[in-house]
Amino acid sequence: MRSKVKFSLGKKLTILIVLMSVVLSLTAIFVSYRVFTSNMTAYYETLATNLVRTLASQLDADDLDHYYETGEMDEDYYATQDFIRDLVDSNDVEYLYVVRPHGTGVTFLFDSDMETGEGGEYEDGGYCALGTYVDLVGDFQKNLDNLLAGRPVDPIVQWDESFGWLMTAMTPVLHDDGTMAGYVMADISMNAVMNTQRTFLIALAALLAVLTIGFIVLFLLVMRKKVIRPIDQLTQATGAFIQNNEAELAAGTACVNVPEIRTGDEVELLANSFRKMEEDMISYIRSFMAITAEKERIGAELNVATQIQADMLPRIFPAFPERSEFDIYASMTPAKEVGGDFYDFFLVDDDHLAMVIADVSGKGVPAALFMVIAKTLLKNAAQTGLSPKAVLEKVNNQLCENNEAEMFVTVWLGFYEISTGRLTAANAGHEHPAIQRANGDFELFKDRHGFVLAGMENARYREYELELGLGDTLFVYTDGVAEATDSANTLYGTDRMLEALNCGRNQVPEELLRYVKQDIDRFVGGAPQFDDITMLAIRRRDTGKETMKKCSVEPKLESIGAVSEFFEQELANHQAPPKVIAQVNVAIDEIFSNIARYSGATSATVGCEVEAGHAVLRFADNGRPYDPTQQPDPDTTLGAEERDIGGLGIFMVKKTMDCITYAYTDGMNVLTIEKSW
Repeated sequence: MRSKVKFSLGKKLTILIVLMSVVLSLTAIFVSYRVFTSNMTAYYETLATNLVRTLASQLDADDLDHYYETGEMDEDYYATQDFIRDLVDSNDVEYLYVVRPHGTGVTFLFDSDMETGEGGEYEDGGYCALGTYVDLVGDFQKNLDNLLAGRPVDPIVQWDESFGWLMTAMTPVLHDDGTMAGYVMADISMNAVMNTQRTFLIALAALLAVLTIGFIVLFLLVMRKKVIRPIDQLTQATGAFIQNNEAELAAGTACVNVPEIRTGDEVELLANSFRKMEEDMISYIRSFMAITAEKERIGAELNVATQIQADMLPRIFPAFPERSEFDIYASMTPAKEVGGDFYDFFLVDDDHLAMVIADVSGKGVPAALFMVIAKTLLKNAAQTGLSPKAVLEKVNNQLCENNEAEMFVTVWLGFYEISTGRLTAANAGHEHPAIQRANGDFELFKDRHGFVLAGMENARYREYELELGLGDTLFVYTDGVAEATDSANTLYGTDRMLEALNCGRNQVPEELLRYVKQDIDRFVGGAPQFDDITMLAIRRRDTGKETMKKCSVEPKLESIGAVSEFFEQELANHQAPPKVIAQVNVAIDEIFSNIARYSGATSATVGCEVEAGHAVLRFADNGRPYDPTQQPDPDTTLGAEERDIGGLGIFMVKKTMDCITYAYTDGMNVLTIEKSW
């Protein structure tokens, strides 16, 4: 679907052209008007300057002194006055007059407008007779100052209320010693000039406006035909390409949607590029659809393969519900749809349990195929009654046959004698197992490695024995556990693995493996999983009576006293120090009050087991699933009023107890805390 254009290219180009045309027209008007007015003004300045200079050349400085001092008009005065009138009549001059500086103004000596009669008298209607005084202001005063200082002056153009626009030129009449006897002034009417300039400006603006409008219209017509319309066609064609060809693309009959555009310029090249792009896109989409269909087919087959592989591994737990002597659990999380890790366990006879955990080199389908072969061969060999050492040697030679892909597999294989707890095992290049003695910590068992299976024919392997006592747990795993990495490529490592195992050491194998996997997930965060994660754990159980004492209580706040009394009695019976009992009471109050207030449980059970200075306290309820160990610790560096509400109680439990673990099993929340003294 085409998105709405806020401001089209045509509008932008139109505005740009209009602005450019207006700017160019205004510039042309300004320059032309300036040149025209400058030439007109220069002409009249020359005329006025020549006129005053002509009159000044005919005047005598001493005569001007005489007329100024006496105020008498003789025949020479009248002759000069007549000469001034002749100059006015023969030139386009408004006034011509001679003045002498006096104070802050001037005294008139001659004036072309002065009417004189016989005897030297001037008649009514004369303007400025001999001796008339006028104050000077503005530019006239400035020009007089320049004349007195001997500096040249330019003609003045200004507005007069009576006569309109006038140009006034001035030139001095000097004595022989250079002093000024007076100066000549001429006024030329500029009204006609101003009207001519105004007419010129209007005519020029009108002409350029017509030319500009015509240019804009012509340009827009050409631009629309050669640019805008072809671009619109390209826009419509490309915008409707996918929508109009959706069905055709699916059917494989899509065609190019861009029309033929013949403009002979870059727009035609652009249209050809769009046509080529659509052709390439159609070809790409067809290839993509074919690849997608093939990928979906492969994905469906991989899903089937994943299910087949999962079905090959024991997944029903408890695996041997009729056997109370041991508890076993295993899990595998592949990094891809199918993996190369596998585990297996099966009864060789009524008293012997075979356990296998292995890791095939590589990932994906090749590793999965090799895994199927290795698993089958190992199980077949183990069921014939061979020892672990003999099983590995036989399967190694079988896998080396026709192993052109040069794949290999690491294997830990153990035969567990159920009646005695004795374990006979052999290791073909696999990870060291971890073992926990009853109420002890998990530790790595540094067994001796043999060479990997399928690595070398006739390889020899060693086997060893160890004994699992009542309550002991054996944990085996693949390298995907220890080599899990976070986003910074930091390894999870065996140390973190042992810490997780020790924190959940009193859990049953299923809960133990789930706890370790959760700890790995917390460490890895959002980083991708690069390797299969496979684990197996077996615990030897005491078939006698259960050693943990239990008490069923109602999940109410009123039951806290009874719960505390139950745990205090058990701890006191085993000589627990008062400080430990006090710390346990604080933890009991926090945990059970949370169950009573927030879980929504209708039943709860508490249990306690104490042995050799180590207490295990368990709280089980049928409320909503909630793991308090996942709650973030509060920031104790902040003041009470700054911290978020909640979280401090469980934080204190974590600090005072040695270990706290959580599991949700068979619809029950199970929280276990441990404390040693």
